[in-house]
Amino acid sequence: MSELDTAGTGLRLYRSMVIIREAELHIERLHRAGRMAGSFHSSVGQEAAAAGVCEALRPDDLVSSTHRGHGHALAKGVTVGGLLAELFGLVNGVSGGRGGSMHLHHPDSGFLGQNAIVAGGMPWAAGAAWGARQQGLDIIGVSFFGDGAASQGLFYETLGLATLWNSPCLFVCENNGLAHSMPAERLFGDPGTHCRLVAEQGMKAEVVDGSDVLSVYEVAHSLVGYVRTGYPAFLEVTVGRARAHSLNDPEYEYRDRDSGKNWLEENDPISSLRKSLPDLSEQFDQIDLEVST
Repeated sequence: MSELDTAGTGLRLYRSMVIIREAELHIERLHRAGRMAGSFHSSVGQEAAAAGVCEALRPDDLVSSTHRGHGHALAKGVTVGGLLAELFGLVNGVSGGRGGSMHLHHPDSGFLGQNAIVAGGMPWAAGAAWGARQQGLDIIGVSFFGDGAASQGLFYETLGLATLWNSPCLFVCENNGLAHSMPAERLFGDPGTHCRLVAEQGMKAEVVDGSDVLSVYEVAHSLVGYVRTGYPAFLEVTVGRARAHSLNDPEYEYRDRDSGKNWLEENDPISSLRKSLPDLSEQFDQIDLEVST
């Protein structure tokens, strides 16, 4: 990217990540104060995956998500107000108050929806993308899922059919190192293993550091261009889980109490972007102010 492109893209990515972060922290406070009920799976620390990939998409492209999907929804165009109203179960929520935290959807934004079934959103995106291509539409699908999805048969079935039928879908694995309480390295191997596994099956696959949102965007932009030509692709984004699996999960039973906090201090994608583009500090500060108010 040129210096001008980097600045403009960096500001958009920063705004997207800050909106996601502030929304998740606000939802967390509402739960802690007893003002919001239900499950809550925070995406704090994983903002670069949502922002970087969705920045490379067009408004009419289609995205499916996971139980940890508020960031994907916001990056794809769902408004904070519509998201919060949905979590409160209000009729003016994006799904009329019927979807809640794990099943909200918004067709107007191209957001096919969240899914509480591990790997459950993969065939949604792949099928929708294939169907759109059969209608002659230049639309692609994107499916976000976690590292634990690779333990499900649906993961392999969807990738196999997408390859066989040339579904224009980008499969995005957010490898945050934990499938609930199971360490991903124990179950699958080192970060990048998912990428190598898929590449061996003949699908174009790449891995990128999820603490660097500019790198996520650049790799996603390249893969999106490839997918739009009529082929599936796979992207593994290495991230970390800064919070517990869900709000009241006793994570101290399977990892150190401060492990998530320590990871975020060292790998925060928002802080990393600020450090990589120091000339935009004033603009970043202005975005912080606008989002916080």
